[in-house]
Amino acid sequence: MFDRHAKSAFLIVCLLIAGAWVGFTFAVQALNIYLQKYPVELRAPFATISRTLGNWQAVGDDRIMDPAIVQELGTDKYLDRTYALNGKVSEGAISVHLAYYTGMIDAVPHVPNRCFVAAGLKDVSLPDNLPLPLERSLWRDDPSLKNHATEQPYPLVEHRSDVHGTRTIRMPLGEWELRTTEFKDPRNPEARLYGGFLFIANGRVTPNPEGVRMLAFEKSEKYAYYCKVQLTMLGRELTPEQYLAKSADLMTSLLPELMLKLPDWSEVERRDEIAGSVAVK
Repeated sequence: MFDRHAKSAFLIVCLLIAGAWVGFTFAVQALNIYLQKYPVELRAPFATISRTLGNWQAVGDDRIMDPAIVQELGTDKYLDRTYALNGKVSEGAISVHLAYYTGMIDAVPHVPNRCFVAAGLKDVSLPDNLPLPLERSLWRDDPSLKNHATEQPYPLVEHRSDVHGTRTIRMPLGEWELRTTEFKDPRNPEARLYGGFLFIANGRVTPNPEGVRMLAFEKSEKYAYYCKVQLTMLGRELTPEQYLAKSADLMTSLLPELMLKLPDWSEVERRDEIAGSVAVK
């Protein structure tokens, strides 16, 4: 049996731990720190993205991943589709991979480098953030809404589709770059494969996996989501400039369609504002 002094010491330790937990919980609430992130659902499945994007036409069926690969990917909300320029693979084809994550406390985004190397390719360059020359001449600033984190107005673009007609769509904020790596297939030495990716997270864009943590997992953010956009292109004697030019051409038409499926972050911010004002009342 414990002696009386040991029991008293044990009780004091328990009380101190309980008091520390209560104090920690109060401090977290007072500072508006969210250790648990709430999910934000897609507005529509990725599969509903148009199979015709500007001059690009989808070829073949969307690829369905094996359940084991989906488990490794960490989400069943994905799209694997190939688009060809003017519908002709000979003019250039880009494999588009989208993957959506939400509601997690923290995450390390899955990136393609290890997969390509495991498939027998050799990386011949280090990953580099290369400017993506999107056509943004028709983008304009939102006159009414600004991003809470940056105080910058969201870009707007008018987009027309056969399904929705003409709609005004909010685009993400940030510098448009692809984190790009060049690969070579030892079995086909003349071919070059470029794999590049970026992330859209909580209404902003970053090419860096660690940037996702800064954007989507900021402690003051109640909600969290991010979407990986990966573009892969294979060609004989393909150059980085050709890869980026064609990727930008496809992305210019893909982005409005994609943003119609992702959450409108300005609406998420306003939802939180309304909830906060109601709680204060």
